Amino acid sequence: MNKNMTIDREELFAALNNIYGKRGMSQKDVDDLCDFVLSFFGYENYVLDNVLSSAERDVFYNLEEFDLVSTYREEINIVKGKTWRINQWYMDPYKLHKIAIEKPDTSEKEGDIYDSIFKNL
Repeated sequence: MNKNMTIDREELFAALNNIYGKRGMSQKDVDDLCDFVLSFFGYENYVLDNVLSSAERDVFYNLEEFDLVSTYREEINIVKGKTWRINQWYMDPYKLHKIAIEKPDTSEKEGDIYDSIFKNL
């Protein structure tokens, strides 16, 4: 895992737009999601899981479904043989770049993401 590469906002926006914009999310909402995600990552490409609220973690699980983030778990032995588990969310800059430069598939039009969410309620 290379933790020295930073996440580029324009590239993240392009990747999110390729995923969520194709599914009907507005440019404003994609832009807000981009800022939301960057607010956790900052100048790193990982974020500790324990800083996320339950609702924020749900967003990260959704991002994981589209292969934008992945989880990483590290175990460290501390005093008296106890194990400390560190859970992190990791964004791979190479995967991000690949998703960002993807060309839209015009052969298959996806439905509105909002419709699919509300149909399940």
